[in-house]
Amino acid sequence: MKKLTQIICSVALMTAMASCGGKNQFTVKGDLGGESLDGSMVYLVDMSNPNEAVDSVVVAGGRFEFSGTVDESWLGVVASEVFNQQFIVEPGVITVAPGQIGGTPLNDSLQAMNASLDVSDLEVEMQTYMPLYYNAPDAASRAEAERVLDSLEAVGNARIQEACWRLYRNNGDNLLGAIAMESIAQTGDFTYAQLDSILRDASPRVRNHAPVQQKLAQLKAVDATSVGKRYTDIVGVNGRLSDLIDGKVALVDFWASWCGPCRNEIKDNLVPLWAKYKDKGLVIVGLNVWERGDRAKREAAHRKAMDDLGIAYPQLVDSTRTATDTYGVRGIPQILLIGKDGTILARDLRGAAIEEAIVKAL
Repeated sequence: MKKLTQIICSVALMTAMASCGGKNQFTVKGDLGGESLDGSMVYLVDMSNPNEAVDSVVVAGGRFEFSGTVDESWLGVVASEVFNQQFIVEPGVITVAPGQIGGTPLNDSLQAMNASLDVSDLEVEMQTYMPLYYNAPDAASRAEAERVLDSLEAVGNARIQEACWRLYRNNGDNLLGAIAMESIAQTGDFTYAQLDSILRDASPRVRNHAPVQQKLAQLKAVDATSVGKRYTDIVGVNGRLSDLIDGKVALVDFWASWCGPCRNEIKDNLVPLWAKYKDKGLVIVGLNVWERGDRAKREAAHRKAMDDLGIAYPQLVDSTRTATDTYGVRGIPQILLIGKDGTILARDLRGAAIEEAIVKAL
């Protein structure tokens, strides 16, 4: 009987310890500021695996709560149909509200960082120029609007760089430092060698942070397909890039039907340049990437865009949807010029610079 009592007491003690949690327990308390979302679902998502929720709860009284244990802090998101908030899952009681996080050391610091990264003034000014870009009456007006937009983006990136470097220096060995380095890598104008050099001196937590490694891989792909390197072939659903360009001066345009800047480059520059130089040794190839929907929808959108824009030059549709990874392309349009011998002569061509590069190559 005594032994049985000891076992029961031991089990009770273990149960109590588990229910009380301990130093690794976290609780996320969310306040949505009203009851309008009562009955809806909120999901806890680990950003390292964003396609599968860690947990889910129903909103009641405008509030929700998650709890669990954490051995090593991780980047999470509470998400619903109308609300998403990123935060760090770490031991302690974490408070979450739209635009607000706190309650634990790393989340307090992350909230301070988010506040210091305010570029709303620049975003307001950019919204003024966006209609001027999309509704420009001619290519010159569009180019000027784009120049202003690029300059505003550069100012915003500089602010982000300054704030994130400051945060990183104080958190180089934890997840917050990894998040800061992620922003530094994404907004900085680094080469592969430069970012690789920075990361060699970083802690494993920062260096192995998945988004940082993804950025490093992207820059490595850019380096492998930079000016002076031989182009890398791409397999399309309707042939290979090499079948279309080998032995020719070739302009290769990464584009998609939904991309406004892509359509403007095609209309303002590529279609006229094709008519002007196709009989002088130039081939233009449109490389369709990132088209949305299933295969039938992608093909239909591509054909419609060709008809709408009057595209008559050859097209290649990326069959594996990895062409942009091969060339380290983060945004489209991305326009490359390739010489007769397969050497990449120019990248990131836009506007008037496209024809200047073609003339020089021919």
